[in-house]
Amino acid sequence: MNIFQKITDIRASSDPLRAIESITEGVSIRGYNMWLLFCSAVLASIGLDTGSSAVIIGAMLISPLMSPILGVGLSLGTHDRNLLLRSLKNLVAAIALSLIASYLYFSVSPFAYPNAELQARTYPTLLDILVALFGGIAGIVSVSRSGTSIALPGVAIATALMPPLCTAGYGLATQRWMYFGGAFYLFFINAVFISLATFLIVKYLHFPQKPFASRFQRHSYTIIFSVIVVMVTIPSIYFLYTVYERELTKRKLNDLVFLPIAHQGNEILKWELEDKDSTVWVKVYHSGRPLGDSIRSHIHQNLAAHRMNRYELKLLRVNLTREEVNELSSDISRQMFQQLQLELLAREAGNKPDTLSYTALAQEVRAAFPFVDTVYHGWMTVPDTLNRVDTLPIVFYRAAETSQVQDSLLYRYLKVRLRNDTVVMMRQAATP
Repeated sequence: MNIFQKITDIRASSDPLRAIESITEGVSIRGYNMWLLFCSAVLASIGLDTGSSAVIIGAMLISPLMSPILGVGLSLGTHDRNLLLRSLKNLVAAIALSLIASYLYFSVSPFAYPNAELQARTYPTLLDILVALFGGIAGIVSVSRSGTSIALPGVAIATALMPPLCTAGYGLATQRWMYFGGAFYLFFINAVFISLATFLIVKYLHFPQKPFASRFQRHSYTIIFSVIVVMVTIPSIYFLYTVYERELTKRKLNDLVFLPIAHQGNEILKWELEDKDSTVWVKVYHSGRPLGDSIRSHIHQNLAAHRMNRYELKLLRVNLTREEVNELSSDISRQMFQQLQLELLAREAGNKPDTLSYTALAQEVRAAFPFVDTVYHGWMTVPDTLNRVDTLPIVFYRAAETSQVQDSLLYRYLKVRLRNDTVVMMRQAATP
């Protein structure tokens, strides 16, 4: 046990007085610290907006947000009321300045569109608490060492204080309150548990306490801090459960929906979930040939068999490969996917846009199949085997007596020309 204590002991190499002095000096957000904070907030906003991880990391490295948070934990551990008030005042000022900087940037940004970097900071979970707790322990241990340490830059990157705060500023600027609430909660988690880690290590290292602190004051600090920790932790457990459920759903969708589509030779370019009333629509944008009713029925049967009856499939075919989609700008890609959704809504309403004019279709059919006299076509809405509504092209044509081979060739041609895997053909007798 003595050997283990010698290996893990950090008290012998700690310098509490130096740590108190270092943290106390860095608490104030003014002068160069204020400039660093403002620049860090703008850089983090730019990095989040453009999806640049390098810029985000740079912003975290220069951010002075860690000092007032460490000051809160230190003041609670040493029962220093003056330091606590000063740390809280400067922390509130730093939060306000960061929100203002990010709000101003996202208000004038030509992009300001929710991307993966922004979305990743809106669902804090129990894992984020662990990151903040162990990051905070590493931070205060590093500051408490008697020599110099290179751990603080890593702590700043790991705990990521500035990005969620700037994401909250994005939510304010764009009035996306879910982004504001989730991101600010993530920042609050980081701040509370970094302070908690500082408090625990300060107690463990026996930092000198203020002699005038009464026993009641010491206990009240501990109780208030404990209540705050519990209140912050409970919602994160719920978020962790929802994230787990979401990941489990993604795995099921991959096995039941995406793999069957891929086995047909189609490439999935993008997919998304949309809640509408009691139904969850699985929108799948894919390239390749149109998928028929058989694969749709197979997928819905698989979903029903795995108790996912709420999930309905929407297939949107894109005549581009993944490489071609990646070459498009983000704005063009977004407009293309939005247009596909509008076309899908039009089909659901029974107003599917014609892919070929009536005159052009009639001319081409008569040129390719001389036995056809007259052709006209439209769209019909029919219920499918799952009691959903499907829209199919219907073609009326007049022709003399035709063979089965001729009808088959005409049917195959119409499927290709109308870009649909199913076509309803109605033959009328030729006029004498």
